[in-house]
Amino acid sequence: MMKLKNVVQIAVLAVIGCVVAFGISMLTGLLGMAALYISAGFAAFVIGPTFVIAARKVQKRGTALLFWAVLGLVYAILGYGVMIPITLIAGIVCELIIGKYDNSKRIAIAFSVAMFIDSMHSILLTKILGVEGLVKYMSSTFSPEQAAQMVAAYTNEVILIAAAVNVVLCLLAGFFGAFINNKFFEKSTQQSKLK
Repeated sequence: MMKLKNVVQIAVLAVIGCVVAFGISMLTGLLGMAALYISAGFAAFVIGPTFVIAARKVQKRGTALLFWAVLGLVYAILGYGVMIPITLIAGIVCELIIGKYDNSKRIAIAFSVAMFIDSMHSILLTKILGVEGLVKYMSSTFSPEQAAQMVAAYTNEVILIAAAVNVVLCLLAGFFGAFINNKFFEKSTQQSKLK
């Protein structure tokens, strides 16, 4: 059973990863149309280590779901409550893949799959909500004209390219997270380098 200390550790790591990832997404947003392909994928390189560290440190069922639920709450606080279902689905899928939290590769792959679900959020929301839904549920972000541009921008070719790029980036980010955890946080014959 998870203790309050575990919940706090997971929440803190999720918030740190999320806030830094939002900063990266804002910077990649300056790239214009290229941001449609890469912004969430590059943000995964910040969230990946925080997720793997939380998963390996706590090693209890519910860690992944709680981590992704916290990300959903951060999105909601920032005015993107429509993201909560996506982050919860990502958390559930992640939990199903991870299993017992005893295998770093499974944790990395589980993160990669969950992050891919999250990284495709703009495409999912655009396709599901359409222009009217984007304006209704994300009025602080989209004017009707901007929503129409977003819907028009996601052609089938763009979706395929974005999916391919995000698969690669999310897989790399998951294994990067495992590398960072193993290098600096995992206890081995030597003491952890960072406490």
